[in-house]
Amino acid sequence: MSHTIRQVTAAVVQVSDEVGVLHRVLCVLRDAGVNMLAIASQRRQGMALMAIPEDMMAVRDLAGQRGVHMQTRQVFLIEGDDRVGALCEITKAIADAGISIEDVAALSASRRYAAVLTFADADLEAAAKALGLDEAEEGES
Repeated sequence: MSHTIRQVTAAVVQVSDEVGVLHRVLCVLRDAGVNMLAIASQRRQGMALMAIPEDMMAVRDLAGQRGVHMQTRQVFLIEGDDRVGALCEITKAIADAGISIEDVAALSASRRYAAVLTFADADLEAAAKALGLDEAEEGES
């Protein structure tokens, strides 16, 4: 198989919708030595940043130190060799299971791709099953 799928914990923080907010957040994370696997913004009911850090505990500690309210959610991180239709088999398995994807973010670079799929909380277990994950493969990043 030319991809890996992991269920990981993402941090979600509401931020103000203003120029430079992403830069400020990224600098705080950099200064704390936190490396991000992925980061995306969402403009639903305000502005939110969703980040998948290598070290979730460091992000939890940082949020606590700065008094930032942070929520977490389970998402699926997919990484693999890029090719035409790379996500087709994955999205087919999800569709065949009757599950809706809430959001997707994907990119390709240097013949590799990465994608983050989010689902409603009620669909997480079914999504994990459809993606071929067992409980031993799920957990925090």
